[in-house]
Amino acid sequence: MAAFKRVGYGQVEPNHLSGIRTGQIYASLPLDPEVQVLQQGEFMFYDYASGKVTATDSTGVAEPMLVFQEIKIYEDKLSYKDFAMIRVGDNYITNAPAVGRITSANVDGTIFGDGAGTIGVNPDPAHTEYGYRMDGIAPRLVKTNMGDIYTTNMVEVGVEYAQGDLLAPVVVEHAYQDAEGNAKSYKTMVLKKAAGTENMLWAVAKVYTMPDGQPGLKIQRVK
Repeated sequence: MAAFKRVGYGQVEPNHLSGIRTGQIYASLPLDPEVQVLQQGEFMFYDYASGKVTATDSTGVAEPMLVFQEIKIYEDKLSYKDFAMIRVGDNYITNAPAVGRITSANVDGTIFGDGAGTIGVNPDPAHTEYGYRMDGIAPRLVKTNMGDIYTTNMVEVGVEYAQGDLLAPVVVEHAYQDAEGNAKSYKTMVLKKAAGTENMLWAVAKVYTMPDGQPGLKIQRVK
């Protein structure tokens, strides 16, 4: 195949994720506030020691879990590729077009933050049923087990994949600029080609497509 490309944000098709059936779903710890965008199909640690969902394992022995959240998009023109948790100030929104619906200043003069408004509505910060903004987020992580299978496009882009390739979640540093223009970065974990000695391994079962027709990989956990 040609070098892998991803259109939009990461997606997950849960062909067989045993953790969903066995209740191995974790969604109580808040996301590390340094993370600016969290995508479906990334991996993170459910790190009780630090009290947050993070790409850094404070214990040194934990296993990363799959980010697989309930998708919340409310515009007919949007699809799964448009969904991610995107940080804007102190708030999280569920798709990039919603950035334009958040005002540039709060009533107290600060930029964004807990008082940020949404065009057309006045959401109560105590509620999260509004798709455009929420004060913090506790991501839904699913524990994966041997034999689990899912289809995803949340893998390293720009490389070629073939059936039988081994993949492992690797920490990736994402660069961005804050509101003041300062260069910063945050970390998540993304599947990349592996040497075969890693603690968690996924095998490419099929070079495939996602439901929206873009490239994808059907992968199975083998270690």
